[in-house]
Amino acid sequence: TNKIGNDAPNTWRTLTYEEWNYLLNNRDNARSLCGIAQVNGVNGLIFLPDNWICPAGITFKSGFHSSEGADYYAAHQTFSAEQWSKLEKSGAVFLPTTGYRYSSDVDHVQRYGIYSSATEFNHYGAYCLDFISNAAVVDGSYRYGGQSVRLVKDL
Repeated sequence: TNKIGNDAPNTWRTLTYEEWNYLLNNRDNARSLCGIAQVNGVNGLIFLPDNWICPAGITFKSGFHSSEGADYYAAHQTFSAEQWSKLEKSGAVFLPTTGYRYSSDVDHVQRYGIYSSATEFNHYGAYCLDFISNAAVVDGSYRYGGQSVRLVKDL
């Protein structure tokens, strides 16, 4: 429900570099409004809205684990489908660890998340949100890596 773009209402699109960077780094308390987790058996990164209020009965731990690996998402925090439903209703967004494509293979599902932006990095790539269990950055990546796309809709 956060207004983040200038497109016409109900337009589906991909976030820009500036929008991914805002979510991860540039908003007030940015790092306290995101964190890794395992949700209903799936590893990923959770973003919370700017004005987030934690639902009753839920404890959210922001940030990342100190170690890198697929097992550390659940070690950081775990939510059931029922708990996730409460988080989602409060405005939380979950980005699964989708891995990446290398040639015809998809590798590192449950370990890495790489989400492309609408902003060109260079002739061969775009800026992406990249995350693992112990870090997240917005940086350039080549298109042949088969990054995931998260669509958003301006309301």
